[in-house]
Amino acid sequence: MKIKRFFLAAMAIGIGVSEGLTQNNLPGSWKAYLNHTACIQATEMNGIIYTLTSGGMFAYEPESQETKTFSTIDGMSGINPTAIYHAEDAGNIFIGYEDGMIDYYSGAGEFGYFSQIQTNTFYTQKRINEFFAKENRLYVATDFGLVVYNLDNGLPITDVTQFGVGNATRLKISSVTVFKNRIYVLVQNSGIFSANENATNLKDPAEWTIEDESTGFPTTEPIFQLKSTPTILLARSDTTTYFSDGLSGWEQHPKLTGRLDRLYAWGEIVGGSRINRTSVFYNETDNITFFVEGGVEDVVYIRKNVFLVATRFNGLLYFDTYEVTNVTPDGPRSNDCVRIAAGNGELYVAPKGYDQAYTPEVSTLGVYYYNKSAGWTFLDQSQGLDPTVSTGFARVVYDDNSGNTWAGSWGSGLVELQNGEQRAFYNCQNAGISTINANCNLTNRENSRVSGIDLDFSGNLWMSLDFAREPLMVRNTDGQWLATPSFRFPQNHHITDMIVDDYGNKWMVNAEQGLLVYLDNNTPLDFDDDRVISLKAGLNQGNLPTNQVYSLAKDMDGFVWVGTGQGVTVFYDPFSISQGKVVDASPPVFERRPLLKDAIINAITVDGGNRKWFATNDGVFLMSEDGDQEIYHFNEENSPLLSDAVNDIAVDNNTGEVFFATARGIISFQGDATTGETNCNEILVYPNPVFTDYEGVVTIRGTGPESRVKITSVTGMLVKEILSQGGTAIWDGRDVYGNKVKSGVYLALISNRNGDNGCVGKFTVIAR
Repeated sequence: MKIKRFFLAAMAIGIGVSEGLTQNNLPGSWKAYLNHTACIQATEMNGIIYTLTSGGMFAYEPESQETKTFSTIDGMSGINPTAIYHAEDAGNIFIGYEDGMIDYYSGAGEFGYFSQIQTNTFYTQKRINEFFAKENRLYVATDFGLVVYNLDNGLPITDVTQFGVGNATRLKISSVTVFKNRIYVLVQNSGIFSANENATNLKDPAEWTIEDESTGFPTTEPIFQLKSTPTILLARSDTTTYFSDGLSGWEQHPKLTGRLDRLYAWGEIVGGSRINRTSVFYNETDNITFFVEGGVEDVVYIRKNVFLVATRFNGLLYFDTYEVTNVTPDGPRSNDCVRIAAGNGELYVAPKGYDQAYTPEVSTLGVYYYNKSAGWTFLDQSQGLDPTVSTGFARVVYDDNSGNTWAGSWGSGLVELQNGEQRAFYNCQNAGISTINANCNLTNRENSRVSGIDLDFSGNLWMSLDFAREPLMVRNTDGQWLATPSFRFPQNHHITDMIVDDYGNKWMVNAEQGLLVYLDNNTPLDFDDDRVISLKAGLNQGNLPTNQVYSLAKDMDGFVWVGTGQGVTVFYDPFSISQGKVVDASPPVFERRPLLKDAIINAITVDGGNRKWFATNDGVFLMSEDGDQEIYHFNEENSPLLSDAVNDIAVDNNTGEVFFATARGIISFQGDATTGETNCNEILVYPNPVFTDYEGVVTIRGTGPESRVKITSVTGMLVKEILSQGGTAIWDGRDVYGNKVKSGVYLALISNRNGDNGCVGKFTVIAR
């Protein structure tokens, strides 16, 4: 039977199945950049392997060796699944999540959803731990009990939370299976319980009996997993595996002996594995032992001598006789991402460097690098990174002019990169980078915590350092490093970020103490006439809404935007501050209140249209140039955004692609604002051709700031008129009446607001 999508009112434990999110009802287009190396579970359906990972799911077709990745963009409910199962009679795979959501997928490209558990408010712990299907019944093991679905109508039949009279309720069910007309569940700290699958009321605790000495169960040690084949039922303890044929009680399995960390059953074939690199499985005639480095998470038997192993660190291993194929879809090594930087089709990721208290965390992840044409590479000590960089990277800045990228280690110094390769490394030894204790010791992993990086208008590179003796340093255009005098700064400074404004002022976030602005009196390399101004909460002191500051950005007008723990405020007169005056900030007003007043602003990014992107713990906000109009608010509910907690935002001003570094990985949105001037030789329309079944947007790049774009037929009939943001315009493929255009040749007539500087882009729409 094939499961259809259901939108009926559900009985028993919740409401009907939700529609879910697709790209079709969203602005722009999205792309996820996720780690698919850390595998969780796998299954096989119609010759295709589906593997759950810490970044979602990927499909692998062994014959063609092609892979396809899935995330929220493709219809999944989330990117952190917990269980997967192929229900053969239903013709679907089922995917469970931590929050109780269940997806199902037939391989035809569209996901369906069972949301009753996820939307139920009666239970707090809803994690999906395991599935088992028999005919038209789907049994779901959760953190609060057992849920049984009818797959003919997609509705839950019942939920069971108590097993055995007098026992505790709402305990975790880690395993479920059906063997010889009885349902078996493994109840947390309580053992194995079973009931007749045709029982009138499974909710009745008296229907459930425990497997113990009275039923011939041979041990009192805890059981960790159940599996079954058509002829035997298996139970795994910490020391061995027991089995029963349902007739003559339980006994120790003759081949699945010793400690196992996983137990498997594929038809009549059973097997087990050890997570510490050694696995074994067998069928009627074969015993196969193999060695896998990276931690075995799941094993799937396909046919004799053909099986696959899902590993924790090395992706999917496909074994075919004596040949092994390593399947790892292109992506970063992990979903960690503290800061990101983008430009000219490149993306750099600083994955991890410190904990919530800004204490350095030792990390070997290095820096992740993505190039549109080459995919992902990793810069670590094994891939050309200086071996003395021993702590994680927490800061990264891209220079559009030079193509250089600067990556700051939270403890070891600064790395200069270009095209994904290290050009130079600066530390306390070779550049005099300031340390927290004024001692240069390369074995001290807390030496030089780079907290902010920026370039001034003369090309000098400025760098702030958290808790350093000299918290601000500059590298002049001759390559010489200089440290600003420590006595200029107040004691107990805690510098976590820094930018340089249009007047050369260095704005520094002094965590929980407001801002420090370093003034160089227009002599950036002469420190004798410098001074520092402190800006805090309170009138005539800076008028910050709170002294808890998290982020800074300079816009195209030279204004300094400040993200705090209580929203956004702006310094509109940085020139007066450069003259030594304390100036108060003013918050932009949106809907009659200060902009994002109750939000923590983790990052602020300005796009090519001078609009402001805000990263918060409640998703992403795109506001107009002045912050008085909301253009987008993306969160987990209304978009494919991977997490509401967004750490950073980077805009590739060449392409308009906007990258979001979330708590669960990186995802991008094709924005409509780029930088650049109108140049008819640089007009690009993509995709081109456009197929009539295409649901995304058509991007017209190279239009120049605030251009008019008229979409017309080749005969001159007006289809739609739009305005660009920065250097890019987007069109939804519809005419002024909202109808999708028909096949044919179309023109994009581009001019400025006055109708001058006309350019023409040409593209084709093809019926499909």
